[in-house]
Amino acid sequence: MIKFFRKIRQKLLAENRFSKYLLYAIGEIVLVVIGILIALQINNWNENEKIKAEEKIIIAGLIQNIEDDIKNLIRVKKNDSIFIDANRILLSALKNDSIKENKPLLKQKIYDASFSSSFIPSQITFNQMQFSGKLKYILNDSIKSKIQAYYDNVSNVLEGQESNLNLIYGLAIELIPFLDINSALQNRLPDFAKMEMDAFDNSFFYEATASDRVKEFVDKSTLKQALMVPVYRTHSELLQEGIALRESMFQYIDEK
Repeated sequence: MIKFFRKIRQKLLAENRFSKYLLYAIGEIVLVVIGILIALQINNWNENEKIKAEEKIIIAGLIQNIEDDIKNLIRVKKNDSIFIDANRILLSALKNDSIKENKPLLKQKIYDASFSSSFIPSQITFNQMQFSGKLKYILNDSIKSKIQAYYDNVSNVLEGQESNLNLIYGLAIELIPFLDINSALQNRLPDFAKMEMDAFDNSFFYEATASDRVKEFVDKSTLKQALMVPVYRTHSELLQEGIALRESMFQYIDEK
């Protein structure tokens, strides 16, 4: 092809037809420029298709991670509610005869108020995006902002959760001397691990409400409750945010 065009140029020059040669040369330049532009367009199209393909992979990974978070948060939120309810009932038992006389109920609530759950997020895809700089592959600015906001909130929840739960665990240990923790835990042990012991002791709940021991128990249990409520609230809010983000990403994928 190059030899063909060269022969034409040489023929025009040999015939001293400079004006036609000039027009031909300009036309040849235009064709070259058009060829370059087409090549660039094809290259840009290929790059855009690669980005779109990468975006789909990233979105799919994020959806899977957030679905894992939703399942985890539903479980943690349920455990938060059980913890808060158990703590409330133990406080009520000090003034409620029907509760303090119900030993099976007290044993269950002592156990429930002794443990709480931590939310552990699944953020493999988001972390990979950050380290690789692939957050830019999310082409929709609104979706990108929602993803960033969600994981910013995850960090805030983890920070508050760690701080509060550490204090709650400390208070739970301090409350052990007031309650028959060992008997309560026996209900959760497998048969081969159970040990012979005295009957469940609920005598603490019959102590005078004005006693120093009862006041100390009430103060520490109330503080434990006050620390757990915001943890429950932030878990609930993050759960709703995760559900909303998952639906937004599903809709974004469907529209594409």
